[in-house]
Amino acid sequence: MEVADNNCVYRNEVHHSVGERTQVLQDVAADPTLPRTKAVRCVKCQHGEAVFFQATSRGEEGMTLFFVCCNPNCGHRWRE
Repeated sequence: MEVADNNCVYRNEVHHSVGERTQVLQDVAADPTLPRTKAVRCVKCQHGEAVFFQATSRGEEGMTLFFVCCNPNCGHRWRE
């Protein structure tokens, strides 16, 4: 058993308003925890790999599939 120096528990709650746009940061393409696919092609640079994830989109019910190009010089984002 190890004794902690500080027993505080921190909780970070993020609240978004309905009108707020979902922001996708360009560096998500480097995130090793996100799944990758080679089944799509970026329309901007024609790179053949993208990361993808699902999130709610503004004003819509349900989930939207977001893609981010893995080309470090591009970072184009799109959704399906």
